[in-house]
Amino acid sequence: MQTLLTTGRARSREGTRQAEKSDQTRRLILDAAIICLGEIGYTKTTMTVIAKTAGLSRGAMQYHFETMTDVLRATLAHIQELRLERLRQTARETMRGANGDGFAARVEGLWNFMFEPLSVAYLEISVASRTDNDLASLMQQAHESFWNEWVATALEAFPEWEGRQSDLELACGLAHAVLEGLALQRLTHQGSLVRSESVRTYLVDRVREIFEHGTPGASRN
Repeated sequence: MQTLLTTGRARSREGTRQAEKSDQTRRLILDAAIICLGEIGYTKTTMTVIAKTAGLSRGAMQYHFETMTDVLRATLAHIQELRLERLRQTARETMRGANGDGFAARVEGLWNFMFEPLSVAYLEISVASRTDNDLASLMQQAHESFWNEWVATALEAFPEWEGRQSDLELACGLAHAVLEGLALQRLTHQGSLVRSESVRTYLVDRVREIFEHGTPGASRN
């Protein structure tokens, strides 16, 4: 009986090691996909390129992901998880480091967040989803999830907005739309540094205005 139990434990440990190794390899592939999306863009990111970046053979990669759609689906989920954690970290950092009303620090924190590899990879997939129905469906779900988590994170990180979710949602939506637009302009070499700074300054004023006067035409909740 002791021999059977010992053998069972050994097999269990071996199974655990194999599962951990499989998880590590999947993580390696997803991290490599993020690097490729950020450095060479969506159109040049293929399974062969990802495998090479991860230091794996094409066959080893296909053991975990059969198609590029499978890779993108898992990569998007991976990006979402990491971006939300970075967003929470950014919120904590700007809250600690903010002077005065803190709005400028928070806008700049989000601005810098837009150029992190995770965000660049996310933008690459977002743009590609315009003409890819499978990606479009994935992106819609991802965007809704990210938005809900972003608002929840902001409510937790910035208690001065407590009881004013509609105002906060307007401020978050405005900041996201403006900063993502500016980021796309810079990434595609269409935006000037001076114009970007001016627009961000204007954004800070509008967010402060929402905080001080509330959402136009809406009652506070």
